[in-house]
Amino acid sequence: MAEKRFGGIPPIVTVLITISAIVAASLVAWFMWSSTRAATLQPVFEVTSAYVSCTGTTCAVSFVMRNVGAAQIPSGGTVTLDEIACEQTPGGSSVTGTSAGCTFSTTTQVASCRATFGASISDGSTCYARVRVSHTGSGGTTTSALTLTFKVARP
Repeated sequence: MAEKRFGGIPPIVTVLITISAIVAASLVAWFMWSSTRAATLQPVFEVTSAYVSCTGTTCAVSFVMRNVGAAQIPSGGTVTLDEIACEQTPGGSSVTGTSAGCTFSTTTQVASCRATFGASISDGSTCYARVRVSHTGSGGTTTSALTLTFKVARP
């Protein structure tokens, strides 16, 4: 006569554990996909040109930034230069500028900004600009603040 075995895992328990593992893996995969998708669908700006022109001790910094992100800023979107500071000499002390504004084209996704400084700024100096991007959509007004770091050239 065959002996009866005790202590084994019933097949239904094995099936339930396997199904639970598949569901948990699916939830993790969905979370990773949705997080990555939300992160990539944002405007991303790069500074394509930055120049400083000086007359006496007054300087003006002009820079162009381009949206290279996956999300386009829709019609009616604005780009505002809130703050800008530049080093007077590379690695030297910083001086704060006054924004002269930005112009933004939703067609080309390019913004051109300008600021004036009451001090001389050298070629190769690093500038820090805080920019605000706003647009109104079906979910209301969306505003993003970003800080750009770039070096200026003095022709």
